[in-house]
Amino acid sequence: MSRPVRRSQAVSPFGVGALVDFPGPVSLIHAGLDAWPFDEKNPDHREFRVDDEPRLARRLGVDFFVQPPDFRQVERGGSGDAVNLGLKLPFLRFPLWHSCPRCGRMFEAKYHHRLAPECDGPIGSGADKGKSHRKRRAIQVRFVSVCRSGHLRDFPWVEWLGLERAEWDGVRTDRWLRLLSTGSASIAGVVVVAERAASSGLVEVARKSLAGAFTVESSGASAFTLMKLMCDGQNPALGIGDGGDDPTDPCGQDLRAVLRGASNLYFGDVRSSIYVPEVEDSGLPQDVLDLLDDHSFKQELLNGALASESGTLGAKAAGVILRRRHPESEVKAEVLAAAVNKHILHEILTQPRLIATALVQKAKTAVDGRVTSKMLADLIEVAVPDWSVDPGLLVDSVNSWLRHREGLEAAGAQQRAEDVSDCTYRAEEYRAFSRDGQDGLPKVNLLVRSKPIEQYTDLVRRSFSRVALLDKLRETRAFVGFSRIYTSSNTPPVERWKLISRTQRNWLPAVVVRGEGIFLVFDNERLAQWNTNFGANHKERLKHANRNLQAQAQRREVHAEDASPTLVLLHTFAHVLISQLVFDCGYGSSSLRERIYFSETHPQMTGVLIYTAAGDSEGTMGGLVRMGEPGQLDRTIARALDRARWCSSDPVCIESAGQGPDNCNLAACHSCALLPETSCEMQNRLLDRGMLIGVLDDPEIGFFS
Repeated sequence: MSRPVRRSQAVSPFGVGALVDFPGPVSLIHAGLDAWPFDEKNPDHREFRVDDEPRLARRLGVDFFVQPPDFRQVERGGSGDAVNLGLKLPFLRFPLWHSCPRCGRMFEAKYHHRLAPECDGPIGSGADKGKSHRKRRAIQVRFVSVCRSGHLRDFPWVEWLGLERAEWDGVRTDRWLRLLSTGSASIAGVVVVAERAASSGLVEVARKSLAGAFTVESSGASAFTLMKLMCDGQNPALGIGDGGDDPTDPCGQDLRAVLRGASNLYFGDVRSSIYVPEVEDSGLPQDVLDLLDDHSFKQELLNGALASESGTLGAKAAGVILRRRHPESEVKAEVLAAAVNKHILHEILTQPRLIATALVQKAKTAVDGRVTSKMLADLIEVAVPDWSVDPGLLVDSVNSWLRHREGLEAAGAQQRAEDVSDCTYRAEEYRAFSRDGQDGLPKVNLLVRSKPIEQYTDLVRRSFSRVALLDKLRETRAFVGFSRIYTSSNTPPVERWKLISRTQRNWLPAVVVRGEGIFLVFDNERLAQWNTNFGANHKERLKHANRNLQAQAQRREVHAEDASPTLVLLHTFAHVLISQLVFDCGYGSSSLRERIYFSETHPQMTGVLIYTAAGDSEGTMGGLVRMGEPGQLDRTIARALDRARWCSSDPVCIESAGQGPDNCNLAACHSCALLPETSCEMQNRLLDRGMLIGVLDDPEIGFFS
């Protein structure tokens, strides 16, 4: 069953496992990757593959990503050679329990049912008790139940009444449940009744209201826990549970009742990465670098090398491919061939995830940490037996690739294990944005130009060490899983995979957007001086917020580091700047995003990227970058800080010791600093205007005071 969903929505917020309400009304759950209309062996489906984001793919342990297919239908008079027609994302019916809007009688459907059950009675009360009524289409109930491991099932109506499931399955015609409302505004006004037909009329077997069904103790125990009703591992997204034929694997977690439309029912886990070019050589012409940044063209060049007798790309083969793919290019074939053999030939080994992992293991076992020609020859013989290349030609480039990768891993070695990948890939982005000029790098997917800091006013000069304008950037957003009840989960990757696919795959759903951005690096000397003078004050102010942060982390069984004043400063500044840019350049607040680059250890990072998050395949029109020019950025930051000095909720807001999500904010509320959830990386937590402009009792402690 399927309904219209935009391509980007299929990753977030309506990714696999999400309940989506459609006109009808009907509630559907996005089915797992097993049912996605993508076949890796089908050449027509190759257009949906995203192969050219290796950093993010390595981090997430997959080979490539797949964009949700766009729906195409046959047009009258259209081309007969159109491909990928009629592809639809899979959805299943959920909740399965329905109730009649006329008499309240309940029915249980199946995941694959396209139409809801129909009811014609009998009526359960009043003068027409026992009589039939005009057929009505039943509607799905409002209540479901979940566990913290991500499993989802219908509200256990039969068990709630203390009846046997086998005898009250919602399908039998001689007995049924009714869902009634007594008129009370509280949940106690919702009553479920069990009835059966008898020769004397309708007989009521059991009756119970939902009072207390939503109670959850601080330990996590719910009303179902007291009934010894634990999670049985149902997963409607994979068709596992009462609406399917497959048995469930008991989970054992506490089961709790929630509303079908509750905000904590689904939290998609989306990881994103800004594209960073991998080829760098200031000795190559810019048009050659740009050609090597074209993934499909690069793959064709590598295939030409694989097919050659020498295992390298010859000038003749490079010229043939170049004339076919880019006849307008003036690049010489021999220059292109030499660039391929020097810079990207090793990618035949380093692109595939399994071969790259084997290379890393060989380097770790080597005495000097370097792979030798013999090691490469053995690996090529097993992994790419048809490639007749001289391994000696690859030794330097492969070892250079290994040193680069090891350097990035070492940069994050002081972080906790689960944060290493995040620190690693952000450090690479930070380095790309922080370099002066972009000579020697392709400019197709990333174009960075810096502005001399001296051209800005004193406010910017004394606070920031670098302002870079990103005229082009490309972001890949990959869906890796979801959680329920809490925004974050300690579910290991293997268990997370079990929620979205019956078998672990070598790809994940993703979307690619292009846009622009402004990158600001805070002045480290000024930050150090600020921390020396006022760091103790701010750490004292953050004690309560950090205590709440740790309490929430403990409840969710995840780890969280205490927030430092510098992190809160960067995060709050990004929020107030986005809020001001919304007024100055006309973007919607949900169309701008933040990306915080922060690390107190090596490599030290203190940067903020504000970028467009709603660009199409061609990017955006330059409105945001224009706001980063000298004269424009100065005024925007000045206005943002001026607005941050006063909130309509002051003095309550500025004096707050804890507010917002999980009480992890200080002086920050919806009136001054909060943004749409899609714009914020931290779910609107760890914000404080006091870091920027000080507080009432001590206005001098702000960074911009």
